[in-house]
Amino acid sequence: MYPPFVYYTETTAEKANARKDPRYYSDDSPVFIDGTEPLLLVEFCQRRNCTIEAYFDEINLWGDVTENRTGTGVLGAVATRQADFAVCAIYHWSHPYRFATYTGEISRSGVTVLVTKPVAVAPWRTPFMPFSDDLWKVVGMAFFAGVVAVLLIERGRAYIKGAIGGQRMNISDSLLSMIGLYVAQNVFIRRDLIACTILFISLLFAGFMVGNLYGARLDEIMTIPQFEHAIETGQDLADSGLTFVGNDLAWMFTLRSSPQAHVQKLVRHYKVVDDNYMVQHRDMRDVGYIAEKTEFGHVSPVDFLDVQSADNYQLLKEDLAWQYCTAIVSKTCPFKHSFNELLMEIRQSGIQYYWESLVVNRYLGMAIQQKILKVDPLETCEDAVILQVSQFVGAFLILGFGYFGAVVIFVLEYVFVLTKKQISLCLKSCT
Repeated sequence: MYPPFVYYTETTAEKANARKDPRYYSDDSPVFIDGTEPLLLVEFCQRRNCTIEAYFDEINLWGDVTENRTGTGVLGAVATRQADFAVCAIYHWSHPYRFATYTGEISRSGVTVLVTKPVAVAPWRTPFMPFSDDLWKVVGMAFFAGVVAVLLIERGRAYIKGAIGGQRMNISDSLLSMIGLYVAQNVFIRRDLIACTILFISLLFAGFMVGNLYGARLDEIMTIPQFEHAIETGQDLADSGLTFVGNDLAWMFTLRSSPQAHVQKLVRHYKVVDDNYMVQHRDMRDVGYIAEKTEFGHVSPVDFLDVQSADNYQLLKEDLAWQYCTAIVSKTCPFKHSFNELLMEIRQSGIQYYWESLVVNRYLGMAIQQKILKVDPLETCEDAVILQVSQFVGAFLILGFGYFGAVVIFVLEYVFVLTKKQISLCLKSCT
């Protein structure tokens, strides 16, 4: 049970508006109940001159009802007629309805997930970001196809021209020619055959397009901060494979009957954990947290987060599902009609907005709410940034690998040639 829907604490008799139900507790200590839903019961009892005997199941929470009419949690308490009302962000779930009934709608509420905010892309990836993975594959295939085409046409040219054709381009020349075309540098072009001219014109045009597109995209990447792909919808969450956690299976009651494949995938990714687990993982960025978005835009529960860890999370831009919260009562409850009349008056008055804001300010902390509801970084980082050394890390890495590779290959070539000479000398000395 969590605010702004439900809150309670033990207090003095002067401040109390309810007492503990002696059937569940060893004493009937006075308690103060608060929240957008218990306040309805408080208002109802003030008008009807009745007393609230409260029961809070912090272990089973909502619980469930079995086929033999036994149950756990607050749903089980109403189904077994041990309680008249249950209020705790209950939706119109079909299963408990066979053993109890619902009052009118209290408020709209949506099931959502707190997901990790996208982090900035590592600087070393800058040279590789202008093209997607698939586009890099296409460019690579086109590059090697060009190299093969140059080698083949050089072989054909050598056959046609013979000795007067000059030295034929080898594979190194072909590779360097293709690289030069792709980075808009001057390269040696054969013009003595029409086929060579046509080939190099097509390669020149393709290289011009690839080089300019790469450069334009690289300019954008180096001036506007880049982030990892954000999780914004239920489909994104399902595709990401991110596990999201909560403290009760009831969060999935609304989703598990959906016929959509990605929603069923989300149900499989959901994991029931305890509060300690949620607190331990809040800074690890390895899980998401199931949450509820209230009618007036607040998020709950967030008691496992602190002000610092709240910076790591944001809400999905759309709810996974939404329904109207209601109270569940026994099928023969004599107060249902009177309660629905009061509920209609309160809904029309608009006082629920005031109640919710009051409860959020009292128990949830506006600092965490503001951080969670803050616009995501993709929408706040539109200004150009000054070029920094970190943005050239990728280029320096490529340069470093080039130096290292050249040295290693040179050493191997040197050893190979030296070994070959020694073998030749040994053969000559033997003969």
